[in-house]
Amino acid sequence: MKKKLLFAAMLAILPGMASADPLSQMRADASALQQMSATWAQIESTSQSYAALAPYAAQEWAGQGPTVVGPFGGIEQCHNTHWDQVTSGLIPGGLNIFGDAEVEAYSMQAITVDFQAQLANYMVQQVQAGNSVVTNQLSQQNGPLMQSMNTLDGLLTTVGNQVSGATGPSTALHQLPIQHWQAGVGNVPNLAAVQYIVGPDDGAPIGWAVPPSSPLARLVDICPTGTGSIPMLPTAAPVLSAAQQAVTDEPALASQLQPIEGGSTYTLPGGGMLGSTDYSVRMSLVSALASDMQPLAGYMQPISAPLALYQKQVQQIMNEVQ
Repeated sequence: MKKKLLFAAMLAILPGMASADPLSQMRADASALQQMSATWAQIESTSQSYAALAPYAAQEWAGQGPTVVGPFGGIEQCHNTHWDQVTSGLIPGGLNIFGDAEVEAYSMQAITVDFQAQLANYMVQQVQAGNSVVTNQLSQQNGPLMQSMNTLDGLLTTVGNQVSGATGPSTALHQLPIQHWQAGVGNVPNLAAVQYIVGPDDGAPIGWAVPPSSPLARLVDICPTGTGSIPMLPTAAPVLSAAQQAVTDEPALASQLQPIEGGSTYTLPGGGMLGSTDYSVRMSLVSALASDMQPLAGYMQPISAPLALYQKQVQQIMNEVQ
């Protein structure tokens, strides 16, 4: 999703963008920017902590599952309850981080450009109404705000393209070992709160690594069991809200954001009973996602300070006009 030319064009026509009620649109943009500032920080923090996913790439967490020797002979092949209960759920959460960051970056561009345009329209209205005091105050603040927007816009173009490229076929990051996947908007896992609780060894096998000689072996279930939980951080709703405001400001974005708004998906090869899943793919997929999160956080980090400054300047202007 390359938006550099689109936003360059928007900046070029900014002074001519008309609005019947610029103040109302300024309020909507300011509210969206305030929410995006908080959400951006949350996504960045989550991408940093997501590197802790690396241990989940181990055989224990993403591999085929344990084998146990039965009391009547034979070796049982057990479910990997770590995968069933925890690890598989972390993968779409990781893809959601990429989707959230990409949509936030492009939405933020549209909203910052629109706020600047609506401010210009509002100042024209005030001049026409003879409100010179308000106009003079806003003129003094508009220069620094425009400078901040230009800085932020350049960074966001870079970040948006970096994140989009990172999820594309020519990624500079680790190529995911699967063909069918899509990064999209969604909630992200709170890794600090992920839990796995080991249960009793009374689970049924999924097959036999070594068949038993005694029929009694099939009457005894001794596979490990366990339960897990993955609390999610609610990032999807604010990201989608920002996208809606961005599309309101710049309708051309609708076709670009729509494919990402449906959430992340992925498909592993195989997936049936014993022997039909390439378990090494599961382990390498978890490992690749964990490895890519630090670069993603590095893409996002330069935005934080300029965004905070722009948000502060927008709030100062809204205090003036309200």
